[in-house]
Amino acid sequence: MTVKNKTKTFLRLLRELQKIDAEFPLQYAVCLTEISQEEGLSLTDLSIRTGMALSTVSRIIGALSKNRQKGTPYNLIRIKISATERRRKELYLTPRGRAVIDSILEII
Repeated sequence: MTVKNKTKTFLRLLRELQKIDAEFPLQYAVCLTEISQEEGLSLTDLSIRTGMALSTVSRIIGALSKNRQKGTPYNLIRIKISATERRRKELYLTPRGRAVIDSILEII
């Protein structure tokens, strides 16, 4: 694959993310992708995997779920309280989140 073809693919990927929101932040995409890699991941585990502060991850998760503070929530993930640890929040893709990941995978 040539450099031009690789950059076209990358641009298609970015445009797919823009379908969610024209200004969809890269950090949100990183978190969404990490969750798709291992559904049931906790907020703390996601923070460690991404290298982002727990407070930042918590805000991002709010936006990716139904709890966005400003603007329309993305409803790409759902938060579930762990059956074994009441303080642990587990993260899963919603059907919409799965569709977004699937569309990205088709591009790749």
